[in-house]
Parts: sequence; C-alpha cells; structure tokens
Amino acid sequence: MDKKRSKLWGFFTQTKDDKAKCDLCHSLYSVKGGSTTNLKKHLMKKHRSSYEIIIPCSMSDEAVLEAPIPSTSASTESTNPVIKKSETISQQTKLSAFIKRPVGVVREKKINDLIFKMIVKYLQPFSVIEDAGFKDLINYLEPGYKMPSRYILSNTLLDAQYSDVQKKLKEELESAKYVSITTDGWTSRATTSYQAVTAHYLLNWELKSALLGCFECHERHTAEYIKNELYSLLLHWSIQNKIFVCVTDNAANMKAAIRLTTYEHLPCIAHTVNLVVRAGLQDCGLGELIKKIKAIVEHFHKSSIANKKLFAMQEQLRPNQKPLKLKMDVVTRWNSTLDMIERVCLLQEPLEASLGILHNPVENLSEGEWQTLPEIIKILKPFKQLTEEMSSEKNVTVSMVLASTESIIRIFHSLDTNIITDTGKKLANKIITEFKSRFKNCYRHPVLSKAALLDPRFKKLAFRFDASSYESAKDALKTELQNEFNFHKQSIEPNENESTLAISTGDTDADNDSIWKDFDSLAMSASASNSIVSSSIITMRQYLEERIIPRNECPLKWWQARAILYPELSNLAEKYLSVMATSVPSERTFSKSGQILSERRSSIQPKRMEKILFLNMNQRFLP
Repeated sequence: MDKKRSKLWGFFTQTKDDKAKCDLCHSLYSVKGGSTTNLKKHLMKKHRSSYEIIIPCSMSDEAVLEAPIPSTSASTESTNPVIKKSETISQQTKLSAFIKRPVGVVREKKINDLIFKMIVKYLQPFSVIEDAGFKDLINYLEPGYKMPSRYILSNTLLDAQYSDVQKKLKEELESAKYVSITTDGWTSRATTSYQAVTAHYLLNWELKSALLGCFECHERHTAEYIKNELYSLLLHWSIQNKIFVCVTDNAANMKAAIRLTTYEHLPCIAHTVNLVVRAGLQDCGLGELIKKIKAIVEHFHKSSIANKKLFAMQEQLRPNQKPLKLKMDVVTRWNSTLDMIERVCLLQEPLEASLGILHNPVENLSEGEWQTLPEIIKILKPFKQLTEEMSSEKNVTVSMVLASTESIIRIFHSLDTNIITDTGKKLANKIITEFKSRFKNCYRHPVLSKAALLDPRFKKLAFRFDASSYESAKDALKTELQNEFNFHKQSIEPNENESTLAISTGDTDADNDSIWKDFDSLAMSASASNSIVSSSIITMRQYLEERIIPRNECPLKWWQARAILYPELSNLAEKYLSVMATSVPSERTFSKSGQILSERRSSIQPKRMEKILFLNMNQRFLP
C-alpha cells in the first residue's frame, strides 16, 4: 500500500533507514521500497482491535462495486465471498468504533503544544478548550487524545513555555553586540498601568526584535520609578551594558527617566509627527469641519437604509468600481482622521446624491469645505507615509530620519503654488513651522547623524542643507571609530608594546639605556596613536567615497558583504542601524493587551497577561 494512502500510517511513525516504529508498542519494522506488508501483519497479530478499525479502508472499493448483485428473494442466501466479507467487516467496525486508539506520549505532547501555541498566537482565552465545538473537533480528529484541563494549560504549560522562551531569548541576547530598546506605557480598562520594553539588535546582519517584558506599574510614573524598573528588567536579561539608546515618546517623565540612565534618549519620530499634525489641525480651525465629516460618517454607519442607499448610488455612478464603505476615525490616531477624509473625498458624488435623496438627515459640507478636503489630504499625506515607513520593525529606519525630514521640507516648499484656499494655506504654514521647530535638532542627535552616515543609501546626502552638521557627525564617528581600532588592536595584540619595546632597546647596556625608558614608551604610544588615527581617517575616506546605493536596496546586505573590508566600521554600522526610529514596537504590545482583556477574560491577572503577551510577541521561539 502507498504510504500516502494507507491508513496503517496512523499507527506507525517512519524513522530513518527505511524503518517504521509502531506507536503502540514501539517495535521497528522494515518498509523498504515503500511496502507496508510488515506493518499490516504486525497490526493484525499484535493489535487486533486497532487492525479492525482500518480493515474497511484496506478493502478495494472496486471489488465491492464489481461483485454480482445477490437475489432479493427472502429464501435466497448470498454466496458471494466479497459480500460476506463486507458484512463481517461492517459488524467488526461497529464494535471497533467504540475502541479509542491510544495516543503516544510524544504525540500527546505535540498536540498539547499546538493547542497552546494556537491560544497564544491568536490570543484566545484558555476557556476555548472547554467549548463544545472545539472538543468535538479534537475528538473527531484524534479520538484517543485526552484534552488537558484548562488549569494545566493556563498554569503548568504556560509557566513551562514562558521559562523555555525566556531561556532561548537570553541565549540570543548573549550573541548580540549592541542592543537598543523602546518603551511605552499603557493603562487598561481596569485602570491597571503597564510598561512595555522591547529590544532590537542585529544577528548575522538580520534585524531581530523581542519583547523583554510588559510589567505592571505599582507606583506613580515618576522618572525615578521608571528608571529603576527599567534597570531591574535589563539586569534580569544581563544586557544593561549592551544598551546605548532608548526610544520613547515625548512625555516629560519618560525623557527624564532616560536622562537618569547612562543611555542616549531618542524621541519617537511617529509621536513627534503626531504632535506636529495635531497642532496643525487644532490651530487652523479644522475642528468643526472634522466634526461635520464625522457626523456624516456616523450616520451612514448607524443607518442601514442610508448605507444601502450609498452603495446603490456608487453602483449607479461608479459602475465599474467596487462599492466602498465610509471610514470612521480613531481619536488617538491622526492617520485614521486622514483616512476618513480621503474616503469621504473619494465618495463625494455618490455621498452628496445619497444625502439629497434622504432629505439631508445630517448637514452636508459646503462647496468651500469640499474644495478644502483635497488640500488637507495633500498636506497630510507625506506625514502618513513618513509615519508608516518609520514604524517598520523589519527594515532599517533610524538612518532615514534626516533624509526624510529634508524631503518633507522640500515638498512643502513646492506646495505653495498648489494650495489655493485660505484654510489650506494656513494649515500648510502651521504644520511646516511646527515640523521645523520639533525637528530642528535632529541633525545634532548623535544616533540619528551617525546612523545616516553609516547607511550606504544616504551618507553625506542626508546633510544636504546642513554642511556643519555633516562635519560634526563625521568627526564624532571618526572618534568612535578610533576607539574601535584601539580596542581591536588591544584584543589581538595585548603584548605588542612590551615585545616591541624589548626588541628596540635590546638586552645590552640596560643600565645605560634606562634613562630612555620613559621616552621610548612615550614615543611608542605616540606612534601607535598616530597609526590608529591614520587608519580611522583612511577607512572613513574609503567608505564615504564608495558609491551611494539605491534607496530601495538593503543597507544590511551591503554591510554584510563589506564587513571584511571595513571590520571596525562595520561594528559601528551594526550598532547604529539596529535602532528603531519609533517606539511603535512597544505600542504594538498594548494593542495586543486590549485583545487579551476581552469580555471573555476581563478578570485575567496581570502576571498571567504579562506571560501571554511575552509569548505572543516572542512566538518565534515557541516549539
């Protein structure tokens, strides 16, 4: 029988060397050439009840179909052997249907792990295993499997997997040279405060992200308290000396907390952009216009009649396009406000027609307001693109900040001729003024400037409008590069100075030469220092003279190919290019928190939620 078709393989596991192991008694049998005859004989002799379960599947359907049809006379007895065998098998099947094939320990553990992984990955409540439908499904697929209790899953297995993933993550962090972190706070519906901390680093020139922890805050969020909790978590992972920068939002307590540490603070770019856009929308009198748009959208969301009418008008006025729904914004996300405005603007014609037919149940926008919407979209869209690109965890983002800010400024300079409404002009002026104010010091930020220089896509191009900042960044990077050269020299040649000094002075006339001992030592130190400075200057010049690569190419692959050519400089690239430009990774943790704290488990304990979040965000380590 073919392995892919034979039901025998439900009781055997194929091993190496063309053998199969019985799941019931662990006996080994040869299946060389794909033959399952030995398996069938073993099952028939040693596990008769299990063998009877699969007998109907082994019987040829054609044999039954092609057998002569017996007489329907009550006095006629069937003599067809195939029919008799079929009847016997049918009787055996009825008996064997009550026999549940036992599940081996290994298979049982695998099923337990898969159920647990499903719960963690999709943030299902542990009570899902008690749902009748889930039980029926498992019982049908694996009748002999005994479902673990909800307590076992949510305590024993949760603790075991949490411990195992922690161990794996710790081993990975030990391999990282440099680690950057992001952190953000959140308050649940039950008014419980949490703080999330994520780690970001490079391994073999591949970006890695991990949730270090999401802990409950038991005190006021003072700078001192946040600093102490952060240090405690980093000590737990033994990475406190690998951290060099922390990304947070612009909250005063967060900035103060990082200042109390030895780490560099990098304000979240997405949060800063959010402040820029919010200031523009609030200060330009657009609040009332946005309220009118929200009222229209809310009406069509709540009224099924209005929504159907909008769909009908779209089919009539836009027959070749799929009908679209209006989008409602979320108060905390300005991006969603832009999405709402874009959709309303796109559906202006069918929307106005629907409102007219429905006798204007809500106030429509004026002609001037409709004219303003495309300009608002044109002004805000670059910031949406910037936020989305900077929020990626899979791509290098921190090195893009300087070039992106320059691009935004250039876009706004060209907008002057395209914006004609007073509201649009006021919004554009307010936003670009706010943007320049909040990003004016980004060229001086050590992490942003060094990352830009170390990205082969940007280098000097990121400083097109600030030559002095370019020179400052280059000098700072050169100094750090000298430290790398010095460290590398000391690590591979710890006794070079002593041995060279001994050779240069010789062993003769030691007493006469002793007056030159300090001088020779100083001369050698100066020579070594000059050598390191020269090496760093040459390396920097060679790197900066290399051609700029296209913006859509991966800078990490570029560095991976040139790490041998620039070993010391590549260490710095590995350090700075792993930094996230935003604290969005920590914020994503809290979007998962909201899913966990659903109505089905609103009373979940904080410690348990922390473990579930940790496993969900680090699920790549799950078995």
